[in-house]
Amino acid sequence: MEITISFRHLEPDENIKGYVEEKIARLQRYIEMPLEIHAVLSLERKYRHRIDVSFMLNGVPINAREVMDDMYAAIDKITDKLERRLIRYREKLKTHRETKPRRITQPSGEKSSKIIISRTIDAKPMDPEEAVMQLEASGDHFIIFRDREKGNVCVIYKRKDGNFSIIETSGKIA
Repeated sequence: MEITISFRHLEPDENIKGYVEEKIARLQRYIEMPLEIHAVLSLERKYRHRIDVSFMLNGVPINAREVMDDMYAAIDKITDKLERRLIRYREKLKTHRETKPRRITQPSGEKSSKIIISRTIDAKPMDPEEAVMQLEASGDHFIIFRDREKGNVCVIYKRKDGNFSIIETSGKIA
């Protein structure tokens, strides 16, 4: 976990910096992947201590802000707030994975040889179940993503019968 701490309208203090690093490091137990967390400590109107924390989790921006009279109290409160958000996020992913049946790979019989439009897409890492959720939410006909477990590029598309099919590549993206 990489933590970047900035001070605004406040003298940098090693005690506060160590306290922030210690408290935010507790968030690592809720996340499997390394994070880049940015914390900004500031002083407003000479008595209001404000802390802003932001990071990206699976492409989703997580931001939190807390304003208190004491900086240590603000750090404690924002840590508790972020822990609750991460627990709720983990539970949502867990229940989603438990309710969805395992995928069945079905070969596609349709082939098209004419290229009409060419564009470059950034394949985000996600599970096939998450890709189906995003496909249903977006209303598109297909979604391209990188399988989180295998690391290969996959395409999920909606068939005419209402089911979903997945196309997996055998190679990895660099």
